[in-house]
Amino acid sequence: MKARRALGDVGNWLALGIVILLVAISLVSQRNADWYSGDSFYDLQVVWYMVGGIIFVLAALVELRLVERASYVALGVCVVLLLLTTLFGTEVNYSKRWLRFAGLNLQASELTKLGVILGLSRFFHVRKERLPGAPPKKEGPYLLRELWRPALMVGVPTLLVLLQPDLGTSLLIVLVALTMLFWEGLHRRTLVLVLVAGLVGVPVAWEYGGLRYYQKKRVVEWINADWAKVDTEAGVIAGGAHLQSEQAIWAIGSGEFWGHGSRAGGQSRLKYLPEMHTDMIIATFAEEQGFIGCSLLLALFWVLVMWGLRTASEAKDRYCALLSVGVVAMIGWQVFINIGMVAGLLPIVGLPLPFLSYGGSAALTTMLSLGLLFNVALRRGRL
Repeated sequence: MKARRALGDVGNWLALGIVILLVAISLVSQRNADWYSGDSFYDLQVVWYMVGGIIFVLAALVELRLVERASYVALGVCVVLLLLTTLFGTEVNYSKRWLRFAGLNLQASELTKLGVILGLSRFFHVRKERLPGAPPKKEGPYLLRELWRPALMVGVPTLLVLLQPDLGTSLLIVLVALTMLFWEGLHRRTLVLVLVAGLVGVPVAWEYGGLRYYQKKRVVEWINADWAKVDTEAGVIAGGAHLQSEQAIWAIGSGEFWGHGSRAGGQSRLKYLPEMHTDMIIATFAEEQGFIGCSLLLALFWVLVMWGLRTASEAKDRYCALLSVGVVAMIGWQVFINIGMVAGLLPIVGLPLPFLSYGGSAALTTMLSLGLLFNVALRRGRL
């Protein structure tokens, strides 16, 4: 009866429609990007989302209790894959992010995002109640000494991802973990210590954290760039900001309110936009669809995130609630960081936009994660 009521929930059907619409937008965007660049990513993206659709359905129907029991194993497998990538990965542009397997490139860092979510959800779920009468989703604020195990769950894979190097994904993993931790609740003293550690850790990580020269260069150029001075003829920002941001901002601005239309983007057609299939695809989309198209796209993501938060708040089980929060945080932070860096509001760290950016591992991870989120919604958050 409860499952039947969940199937009849308008919000669930709306969220499913948004997922389908975002997949369609992704395929159209990839097809247009292929037309501009002469590449052939569209056909592969169709295959990834066909496989992703099957994974989505299976994840939405699997018994959640089995997922909960396998959470630590999933995180362990992700760590092993990261180690294998570090040792035997394929190097592209001075980065070892892909593991060649059966003729396909597997990006273990994408799967690790979900692996960390599953591991943390399991840890907080099995923790004994500290406060009498605490609700099932939150068992009271955590003290610092209780967080060493989740710190390892997050720190080890984050370090392995950072060594590839992949600054964007490592940053995302930390943000997702912090979001889940804040959802659970922190003791006031612990919160202060976490903030102080963050303030101290940033300069230490900058100096000794293994950041490559080009990664530091992107941040420094972003800080020093004068974003107000744009040469409207050359599309160059005074101050020497990074080329990707320069061209992306020019493309976004040229789209104006209504956009130029499909396959009519000037910057994209002239191939001024780098990485138009992946990290910078929102710039191509903005050039074609304009402000109105970008606003509608952001509205779709916003509704999807709000639905996910509602699913988390209504979950009757802590594992289900935390899993939902983790998936929502993963998607929400990715959208925020990707669009922020393309628009010049954040330094470029290399992070794809969910659904729209090309990538098999990213597409499959997104569909698997959303399938589990739908599973929680259909079961009303019960294992």
